[in-house]
Amino acid sequence: MKKFLTIMWILIIIGAVFIAIQLTKPDTTEYVEPPEEVPKEEMEKPEEPEPEEPDEVDIFETEGMEEEDILTYTEYLNLGDKQRKEGNLNEAMENYENAARLNPNSTTALINLGYTALLANDPIKAQEAFLKAEKLSPDSLDVQIGLARSYLNQRNIEAAKALTWELDSSEYIVKYYTAIILILHKDFEGAKNLFEELAEAPTERAVENEETKPINPILKEKAQNFLDAYTRFLYFKEGEIIFLQTMLAKAMTNVGEYEAAIPLLYDVINQKNNYKDAWIVLGYAYLNSEKILDAIDALTQAKALDEEKPETLFFLGLAYYANNDIDKAIFYLEEAEKNGYEPKDEIELRLADLYLLKEKYSQAAVKYEEILKLNTNNLEIFIRAIWLNIDKLNNSQKALVLANKALETHPEDPMSYNLVGWALTSAKKYDQAKSYLAKALKMDPLFDAAHLNLGWLYEKKGMDTLAKEHYKKAYYFGSGNSIAILAAKRYNNIQINIQKP
Repeated sequence: MKKFLTIMWILIIIGAVFIAIQLTKPDTTEYVEPPEEVPKEEMEKPEEPEPEEPDEVDIFETEGMEEEDILTYTEYLNLGDKQRKEGNLNEAMENYENAARLNPNSTTALINLGYTALLANDPIKAQEAFLKAEKLSPDSLDVQIGLARSYLNQRNIEAAKALTWELDSSEYIVKYYTAIILILHKDFEGAKNLFEELAEAPTERAVENEETKPINPILKEKAQNFLDAYTRFLYFKEGEIIFLQTMLAKAMTNVGEYEAAIPLLYDVINQKNNYKDAWIVLGYAYLNSEKILDAIDALTQAKALDEEKPETLFFLGLAYYANNDIDKAIFYLEEAEKNGYEPKDEIELRLADLYLLKEKYSQAAVKYEEILKLNTNNLEIFIRAIWLNIDKLNNSQKALVLANKALETHPEDPMSYNLVGWALTSAKKYDQAKSYLAKALKMDPLFDAAHLNLGWLYEKKGMDTLAKEHYKKAYYFGSGNSIAILAAKRYNNIQINIQKP
């Protein structure tokens, strides 16, 4: 369970949390908002074939099997894509590596591995993957940009510059990273000009001339994020240049360029050591690049300059949580809540997770339900609340109410059908449960959790052969995650029970 919460926590820190850090010109107040999150695309999956009669295999004996004997190249790629989408980055990288071993002449697995490694804050692994891909496809822009990003994330600015300067400067993505490198070299005007070109570039819908290449809307939005920082700086006629640098560093954290922001903030703090907002942004950048002790140090410096700033207290809470100091994490998050941190549901979420770690299950369940009253967008909150009611509080009816709400608000997501099936199985309504779990698997045949719950359903009905078949699938498709571990445990419990005299 702790592994699950840790993964979810890091996921939300990196990609889902709506953070509004209050940046101030020295002795001036102004809010800097991050860009809105872009929704993820749905993937269509083929229908699940009818299960064949399974072989009697103890799952723990499969630990010595070669991965290549289990899945194909395409299956490894698809599973890696699914796990990356779900935020299981380490598992995704393992599957991309397996795919690359099966097909060493394809760059797809290597490119996917490289970009996933960047998401996982492992730029050295990313560099290795992109260098291998470069040997296969030296002219690939995806490879070259990925390699440049791996250098940036190692703060090797000169290597990133040398590579980027050799690329086609007419490409939008090249302009974008050229602008970021120019900021790091303090050519703020040159960077601004490039961001303006990107912001003015036509999107696909606006293109009338077929010869005009459209810009990716996400890249256009990122460029506008930097231009907003320049615009805010113009509000202050006598603004110090370190104020612009801090806002540009914050803009970098908004778009996920955490390592690139750090040297810019070093320069600011060297010039003005008591600039608390620079310390906050530095702490936030460290936190998202998983340099936890550095984050605590930076945020402690910020707190010394302003004891009550809610953003500082909130990020300190996150940093102490990541450092496994739960009591301090709760203390600082509660302090942030008292001092008015917004959005409120983010504080509630963190405290709910911490109550869960403290095994205060009723309090955690109440917190999750309060969050869902405010915001039903995050399906993971439904998962946690339903899990608590089924596994810890023995409240199947409440779990079913929550699951139906999840289906009402997320009707296109197979997880919603899985949750209803899970709750119905807990309530011993097996026929209804089976139809919902079958729907989830029709939408996503590789869905490990749905296979786990269908196995649980069959086990509760005494249909051990079918139960074991779905536990096996949950184990393989889970590829080492918490679902796979639980599937293996349940599978082998059935084996043990069968073998009793």
